[in-house]
Amino acid sequence: MPPDSWAQELEQLKERLKSLEAERDQRLAAARDQQAAEAKRTTVKWSGQLQADTYWFDQDQSSKATYGDIQNGEAFRRARTAMFGEIGPAEYRLEFDFAQAGRPTFLDVWTGFKDVPYLGKIRAGHFFEPFSLERLTSNRYTTFMERANPDQAFSPVRNLGIAAGNTWAEGHGTWAAGYFRSDSDVFGDDVGDNFENAVTGRVTYLPWFDDATGADYLHLGGGYSFRGTNAELARFRSQPEARVGAIGTNVPFFVDTGNIPSDHFQMVGVEAAWVRQFFMIHSEYVLTVVDRIDLPTVYLNGWYVSTSCFLTGEHRPYRKDTGTFDRVIPLRDFLRYARGKEVEFGPGAWEVALRVSQVNLNDDTVQGGRLTDFTLGVNWYLTPYSRITSNWVHAFADHPVQGRSGTNIFAVRIGFEF
Repeated sequence: MPPDSWAQELEQLKERLKSLEAERDQRLAAARDQQAAEAKRTTVKWSGQLQADTYWFDQDQSSKATYGDIQNGEAFRRARTAMFGEIGPAEYRLEFDFAQAGRPTFLDVWTGFKDVPYLGKIRAGHFFEPFSLERLTSNRYTTFMERANPDQAFSPVRNLGIAAGNTWAEGHGTWAAGYFRSDSDVFGDDVGDNFENAVTGRVTYLPWFDDATGADYLHLGGGYSFRGTNAELARFRSQPEARVGAIGTNVPFFVDTGNIPSDHFQMVGVEAAWVRQFFMIHSEYVLTVVDRIDLPTVYLNGWYVSTSCFLTGEHRPYRKDTGTFDRVIPLRDFLRYARGKEVEFGPGAWEVALRVSQVNLNDDTVQGGRLTDFTLGVNWYLTPYSRITSNWVHAFADHPVQGRSGTNIFAVRIGFEF
């Protein structure tokens, strides 16, 4: 080939290379512009919740002598509003309740990042510590009106802290761990010079999960928390799975250790749940080890076993990314619009449930009492966002001084959320 032909082809290759480099630069610039636009994009979503409760109490003579005459009542259990969304890879949630003691009370108030390499999600603010299936499942999706009594006695609630969590085992497991102030108030405040902090973590695993239907799975999990105390005092107590209004004394604490001199304590929890189509059974056990100051260590514990059945064929959904239960979706809503404004009726979803729970606050010189609750519940899910719940609770309380008493509690809740 003549030398002048080589030179001509070389010039053509140079021009082609310049053209390819220009196209590459344009694509990179477009990608950067898109990323910048996504980073600036802010999503704002709103959520709300209303729960109106009615309670009736029937006490035997021993119950009245021990706890006084518990009055019937009606109250909003929850009246909440929340704003949440994303700003690029960041996310946030601001949620407040106007029915609880703070009026309003801080609930989930946090910000964080998602899709962090290895860590998954990182969150800082005021939110639930990662401990207990019963506690971490939203009250919107729990089976009964109140969580089991060991939850109130032991499970940490929302506190100020920082935590990370992710999935593992190809999405069949979760883990979460965090560092928190151990006793934040209803506004997220916790003031004190002692080691009033907590380290809490939880791990879950699904030995099997039917991805096609989500209606056949086995959940296993465990949690641990090491907690410093406020002013070197620890206290554990529980009401009989009943709350009327924002003031706790409307329903007395049936078991109560009083103040225990301690600078720290530990909690270990195990949890399991099996769902097979319309049937579910789940259970938890919590052991609390309190290292007392200049006194022997005491061991307190609580447990519950719960089962339920959907009479209309639904099942209890599960969130694999959090290791918790999810929203029940009726097969046919009680009332809905279809084909424009034409109204269709259906049965909604009907669920019957039974739970036995116990919290034991007796060990050595600590005699806080033992409370055993039998709860029968019926849920009518009119739509995925509204339901009527009725509970009958029979509470056996073994008081260290007054002895055994029996209390019947009848309750109905009308709930709506979006």
